[in-house]
Amino acid sequence: EAVPAATAPFAGATHSAPSGAIRTGAGAILAVPPTYQSHLDTFRFLQGALVPGKIALDQQLAATLQAGIGDSVSLVPTRGAPAQSFVVSGIALVTTPDVLFQPLNPLVGPAPAQPPAQIAIMPLATFASRIGPALATITSATVGNSAVPGAQTGAQWQVQVKVDPTALTGSPSSALKQAGQLRNRVERSVPGQVQFVDNLAESLTGAAGDALYSQALFIMLAIPGALVALGLAYLAALGTVDRDRRDLALLRARGGSKRDLLSLACVESIVIGLVAGLLASGAAFLAVSLIIKGGVGLTLGRALGTVGICIALATAGAAAARIGANLSVFRGSIGEAGRSASRPGKPLWQRLYVDVLALALSGLIYWLTIRTGFSAVVNPDSNPTLSLSIYMFFAPALLWLGSTLLLVRVRGRGLAWIARRAGGERATTMRGFLLASAGRRGPAINRGLVLVGLLLAFGVSLGVFTATYNQQANVDAELTLGADVVVTAPPGAVGSRGLEAAVARVPGVAATTAVDHSYAYVGPDLQDTYGIDPTTFSNATTLRDSYFIGASASQTLSRLASTADGILVSKETITDYSLKTGDLLKLRVLDRATGQFRVVPFHVVGVVQEFPSAPKDSFMVANLPYLQAATHETGPNVVFVNTAGDPVALAGRIASVTKAAGTTVKNIREQTAQTVSSITTVDLTGISRIEEAFAVVLAAAAMALFVALAVGERRQELATMTAMGAPLRTVAAFLWSEAAIVLGASLVLAAGLGLLLSKMLVAMLTHVFDPPPDQLAFPWLFLLALGAAAVIGAAVATALAARRLGRLPLGAILREQ
Repeated sequence: EAVPAATAPFAGATHSAPSGAIRTGAGAILAVPPTYQSHLDTFRFLQGALVPGKIALDQQLAATLQAGIGDSVSLVPTRGAPAQSFVVSGIALVTTPDVLFQPLNPLVGPAPAQPPAQIAIMPLATFASRIGPALATITSATVGNSAVPGAQTGAQWQVQVKVDPTALTGSPSSALKQAGQLRNRVERSVPGQVQFVDNLAESLTGAAGDALYSQALFIMLAIPGALVALGLAYLAALGTVDRDRRDLALLRARGGSKRDLLSLACVESIVIGLVAGLLASGAAFLAVSLIIKGGVGLTLGRALGTVGICIALATAGAAAARIGANLSVFRGSIGEAGRSASRPGKPLWQRLYVDVLALALSGLIYWLTIRTGFSAVVNPDSNPTLSLSIYMFFAPALLWLGSTLLLVRVRGRGLAWIARRAGGERATTMRGFLLASAGRRGPAINRGLVLVGLLLAFGVSLGVFTATYNQQANVDAELTLGADVVVTAPPGAVGSRGLEAAVARVPGVAATTAVDHSYAYVGPDLQDTYGIDPTTFSNATTLRDSYFIGASASQTLSRLASTADGILVSKETITDYSLKTGDLLKLRVLDRATGQFRVVPFHVVGVVQEFPSAPKDSFMVANLPYLQAATHETGPNVVFVNTAGDPVALAGRIASVTKAAGTTVKNIREQTAQTVSSITTVDLTGISRIEEAFAVVLAAAAMALFVALAVGERRQELATMTAMGAPLRTVAAFLWSEAAIVLGASLVLAAGLGLLLSKMLVAMLTHVFDPPPDQLAFPWLFLLALGAAAVIGAAVATALAARRLGRLPLGAILREQ
């Protein structure tokens, strides 16, 4: 829809009330056609409607003039022009005055200006016939003497356009490109005749950046899990490598060629790939249907393509594990392949100490990251890209690589030494026998430690990072919104209607504080200014020490409370204007009593870099009484609410209590879904649940696989003990002891490595969190579930293996070579 509209300033307004003539200062006019509200929602009527030849008043202007429906109000379009009399037909609430009345600079586009507090709305035809001619007589001298510097001075004719959402398809980047093409087609048809303000592109640019961030997060969180799963598959293939090597050597001895053996491995891999690919794609479709409401528009072609990719990846993984585990059979002689054990030489990476080098580089990059900070940057062009320093990925990647290679290098020597020391020099007890047996099986135990430990470390790092990420999403939303629930009221309504007290009486409200959000000029810069009560402000919202520079939150608020004309200034303004604590800062603020700007002195008492509901860049915080005395405001216009329960339900109750005052009520849950200020816009709930379930299942499977491999590797040894009359309970103890050693060592490794990995991931994103986290968050329930899954998997697998020991074919096993 495209709707014509116009905006213009007025010099003053007068209403002849029974108590006498009431006058107000400068304001602004919005002129729209009668059908305007059927498509656009920049304002809403509280009473009455838009009537041809009449005028509607914004709630603040109506309150100032003490005018209601049916009263006559006179508007002075510009200084020296005759007043125009109108009958009031409605009372409205303008919800986006900063966008509607933002003046345009022909060279640079929208210019910063304080939105008007006094707004009148009239039909477009009435504006054109009665206000337009008077404004056309404004001279350049009049424009230069405007009462409000930077504000609109003449009539601004607009065409407000709403784009059909169905016309924008695909990803946010694709939608941004389509929106740009749409705007270009319009500009092409009216070259040089109009000035465009594209609010849609600004929103889509943020969404496109968020989509790029989500891809980066997916890479950082999903790839380690996939690699661990591949390692688990390799361990499964490795468990039967000795038996397979002997079988394949026998096939070669009976005439089988290397090509035949490779073909056999490929056939096995294809069978495994078909089964695993179908199961994996089915699980993926189920997961997507559970976490994404309405699905993802999966067509038959996309479904078949996904299944094909899953089967191909599973087949390739199975072939790599199968061929890699039996590589010696394919490249060695028949005699070497038939040996029961092989003695591989030390690989090149061990001789070059790649593991030590990787760990050293990981530590160096992590130190550089936290010291200098490598940040992520979104390039918001028509084809958005995400620029991430490559160093950001090196620290955790090298830590994974170095830790894995170091564990492979040591081959369980540390665990073997500990087991031997704990068991004593001579094993004379059952405990000593068990530990001595574990000490001789250091390499086998180390394989289990590598996979189980790394898998649990992946789960710990995933859980801690996700919990910290979600914590910062809530902090970011609260910082953007201001509090759990925020009530925005028309100017003067908080004081005149006692809204703060009314909100405080609503059940579920823990604390409230009133805030006056206005604007002031620092030199030529118009900045958001917040008037607060420092003694009650922290009761209704969260203030972190990281928000302030040079002092804690409580110390900074104490300084502000003890200095009547004190002001907290944003870090950017401190830098731009070479300010420091104690300096005199003269601000130009709008005096609502006269409609003129006046200079008011303040003294800088602190530096702030973040503040609830404040913008990211430049803003200031002052004492509410001092600010109101300077601006003659009719009272605060915002109420912050700290909840004692569900913020959504409480916001509904507050809205019902305050709706008569024309308030807007927002809650933290809505803001969390709408926040577009940082990387925490990306919702990790879905992928984190999938990967957490993935980690829990694989933790149990990894321990079960280790026990199964231990039984396979020790078949002859266990069968020999059974044949010699050892009780099954005693024989099973050898399995229990190894499983316990692997499980205990894996939990210790996971706690240390997982915590370090999560700290690295958070450090990599510190500069894109807004604000950065003060500390890590720990999802204790998930961590307990992860550990419990490993314990249960080991216990069940060992119990089943113990039962199978009684049914082993002892004769066949003992005859194996």
